[in-house]
Amino acid sequence: MVNDLCLEMLCNPSTHNKLIVDSNGIEEFLVDSSTGERFAIKEGIPSFISSEDIDGTNYDSTKFYNSFAPFYELGQKAYYAFLGGEEKARNDYLQFINVKEGDKVLEVSVGTGANIRFLPRNAEYYGLDISLGQLKQCEKNNKKYNLGLKLFWGNGEMLPFPDDSFDVVYHIGGINFFNDKKRAIGEMVRVAKSGSKILIADETEKVAKFFEKIPYFRGPFKNRKEAITAPVDLLPPNVKDIKVTEIRNGTLYCLEFTKI
Repeated sequence: MVNDLCLEMLCNPSTHNKLIVDSNGIEEFLVDSSTGERFAIKEGIPSFISSEDIDGTNYDSTKFYNSFAPFYELGQKAYYAFLGGEEKARNDYLQFINVKEGDKVLEVSVGTGANIRFLPRNAEYYGLDISLGQLKQCEKNNKKYNLGLKLFWGNGEMLPFPDDSFDVVYHIGGINFFNDKKRAIGEMVRVAKSGSKILIADETEKVAKFFEKIPYFRGPFKNRKEAITAPVDLLPPNVKDIKVTEIRNGTLYCLEFTKI
């Protein structure tokens, strides 16, 4: 399984040092080649975070997604039925990225991996999520649909990938509730190659106001301190071609830009 991890595509999210593989005879680990810090590999998924590391709004959203994970796809399919079907609904935002043959593609907050099913298969896909519950569902889909997706448990604010690694980087849903949105965006830009397209999409304030009134779904929305807007003001200076588009009757914003 370790051989499938592509070590050249991984690094310590804190130091950005290279990682090597180590084993105690029972378990395998990824180890920082300079500091010796170890990261467990659980059921083939490298773990760059622990439950104890998750706090703030990250904790609130992770708690929700972990509990909702077994029903997430069923809920999504029911919702998308009102939008003309799942493929059409996902293409509402996937149209803003262009995956070409051989591209290395990263989805931050990969969830159950459903987006990957509607993208070209002739690319190399990587997915990271802070919700272990979602990742477990994603691994099931990975095997079911033969996606070839490489999965990682980690925080989008500290990505375990080297600089300039990916041809396409995107994030759909969730950044509204990150502890540090600016840092997360900076990380997406850091790991993208020069000239790469980056897409960030999430619910608008219109949706937040609706969900905060519903007991089960209100958790991630109820503690926001300001109205939700596309985080254009948090973009680093090394991006260009910035564009914001609202889709689905103003319920989802799509922020697209290119790394210089």
